[in-house]
Amino acid sequence: MSSNDWEQRKFADFTWDAGKRNKEDLDLEPYAITNEHGFIRQRDAHDDFGYMKDTDRKAYNIVQPNSFAYNPARINVGSIGYYKGVENVIVSSLYEVFQTDNYVNDRFLWHWLKSDEFPRWIEKLQEGSVRLYFYYDKLCECQLYMPSLEEQEKIATFLDDLDHLITLHHRKYMKYADLSVFDWEQRKLGELGSLK
Repeated sequence: MSSNDWEQRKFADFTWDAGKRNKEDLDLEPYAITNEHGFIRQRDAHDDFGYMKDTDRKAYNIVQPNSFAYNPARINVGSIGYYKGVENVIVSSLYEVFQTDNYVNDRFLWHWLKSDEFPRWIEKLQEGSVRLYFYYDKLCECQLYMPSLEEQEKIATFLDDLDHLITLHHRKYMKYADLSVFDWEQRKLGELGSLK
């Protein structure tokens, strides 16, 4: 595949703002987004966020399945998530929520968002003085090279498989790292015995 098959695209071309207020006060599960786990139920994240069961849910944004969401004040530390559940949920109205066009593979885009390239765009476009923000209008200015949908799917599958392999090896390493066989001490050769 030649580099000419990849088109440079702005996020404004293939995403749209999908956050809608929960004006009807629907009884939807509130979620938070962490840099470590992405979407997480607020009640499961209570150590960091507090589970506010009495919160006015009308102020929250509805997130539909297959949506991205992020905290514009914490995107620089990776607070972005992809919601692949089957029912709508809600997130803080502070979060930006967006969806993609049908010629974009969301897994391909996810890998780009987690690459070294995206933080460079954040650094370049974020605004504010004391606290820096990266709102959806700034995301729309970001650009990336995008191949055909078929190629995106192949790349996403390859990167997913690679992530899975790395995770398996990391778990295997951690399993053996816990064993006392790794509790070695440094000793001088002379302390272990003498040559005769």
